[in-house]
Amino acid sequence: MKRKETPAKLKKKLWQVFSKYIRARDNYTCVTCGKKGEGSGIHAGHYITKSVGGLSLYFHEQNVHAQCYRCNIHLSGNWTAYREFILRTYGQEVDNELMRLKDKGYRTISVLEYKQLIKEYEEKLKEIQL
Repeated sequence: MKRKETPAKLKKKLWQVFSKYIRARDNYTCVTCGKKGEGSGIHAGHYITKSVGGLSLYFHEQNVHAQCYRCNIHLSGNWTAYREFILRTYGQEVDNELMRLKDKGYRTISVLEYKQLIKEYEEKLKEIQL
């Protein structure tokens, strides 16, 4: 008997492939301090945290980047350096847009959308790894 794919299970699966993609995209290099690493030493860290940004920013490619354990965990995202990176890389307009999305409120993702996003990020990850 096949287990039902619940939104919670699909969210976890999407995060696994999305975070692998983000770390590979950023060449396993912390965007806030420049440290290079692999495995659990490099995280996919949020500029605007998950607890504040909700699903509007949870899987947003311009809001999530590679960060070392120290910057992401011990320095709580190393926010000042992270903001400098966002401004330098994307500009003030993207920073403003991320802040707008933070204030937008709650967003839901359907089971179908989760499945589509999982497939999309699996493909993006494969392209990077070629």
